Amino acid sequence: MNSTAAVAPSSSGRIILFVILTIIVGVLIALIYIRSRAAAISTTATESLQQPQRTHVYSLGRLEPAGTILQLMPKSGNEGAIVEQLLVKEGDEVEAGATLAVLDNQARRVAALKESQAKLDAAQARLLQIKAGVKTGDIEAQQAAVSLAEEQSKVASRELFREKELQKRNATSIEMVELKQWEYDRLMLEVRRASAQLASLREIRDVDILVAEKDVMAAEAAVLKADADADASKLRAPVAGRVLRVHTHPGERVSDVGILELGNVRKMQVVAEVFEADVALLKVGMDAEIKLDSSSELLTGRIAEIGYIVARKIVLTNDPVSDTDARVVEVRVDLNAEHLERVARLSNARVEISINLKPTDSLKPTDGRPDINSSHIDVTSETARIR
Repeated sequence: MNSTAAVAPSSSGRIILFVILTIIVGVLIALIYIRSRAAAISTTATESLQQPQRTHVYSLGRLEPAGTILQLMPKSGNEGAIVEQLLVKEGDEVEAGATLAVLDNQARRVAALKESQAKLDAAQARLLQIKAGVKTGDIEAQQAAVSLAEEQSKVASRELFREKELQKRNATSIEMVELKQWEYDRLMLEVRRASAQLASLREIRDVDILVAEKDVMAAEAAVLKADADADASKLRAPVAGRVLRVHTHPGERVSDVGILELGNVRKMQVVAEVFEADVALLKVGMDAEIKLDSSSELLTGRIAEIGYIVARKIVLTNDPVSDTDARVVEVRVDLNAEHLERVARLSNARVEISINLKPTDSLKPTDGRPDINSSHIDVTSETARIR
């Protein structure tokens, strides 16, 4: 009995000791987790202080006339045509609708237009003729023919009557009576024919007018087609601009590159190729600074349009290891007015663009503290001061 009682207290003590140790270990683990989380938060805060917020987006780009550079080609239907006359040269300013070049099929198409116009005039004249009816002289002549046939039939009727009377007295043969009958019938038919022809000359049928009107409509359509073909043999300027380059000269066949390039250099734009990850930072109206690669001259402008298509970049750097397959979005920047004349002859020139993500005033300190976004701030010392 005593041995059993001694064993029970010993087991209870071990259980209590185990519970206490478990609680202590749990508290230690909790303390370690809390300290590690606090250290991680402190490290994150320090790193966020050490990484200044972005203030600019940089990209490469090119100068381009507003509305892009147009490669002008003849209208469809001129495949294989040859340039006969080139009416402009590189550098010429042209207005919208001006004729720039004439193709070799122009003369043939103008001749076809004149032929179609002549056929239209003839169809219209026929319509007027039908509406006016037959000439008065023709009607009078036919009336005379009817009168003549009627008089002849009257004479034949009297002769037939006499022959019948003679035949009753056996003074003539039956054959003579039949001959006079045949002559009378023939003349009566002639009267009917002449009278019908006279009525036909006087009649103006609606169906004849309708047919003539359809002929006029068909001739008008032919004139419109011929006129469009003749106009298509001329190259016209779709917009006002400057001739930037001539691809096809007189005597040469029009190729896939067109006849010439036209651009509105009166309003030049910068096409910035912005990496797709940076597009979300941009807004229309943001200020931009542009640097010409050729002269290092600085220009200014504002974002006018942000594109909607992600594509491969076109403007490449001189770095052989740069990412030539980078995906970019085209952003158009309107240059300030004082720069337009200076870049009018620099279409496709390569430029470097720096887009300011913040208004100019926001970059200036307003409470006497150093601006951590400024390039001359010592980020390490500023972080230490804040801590």
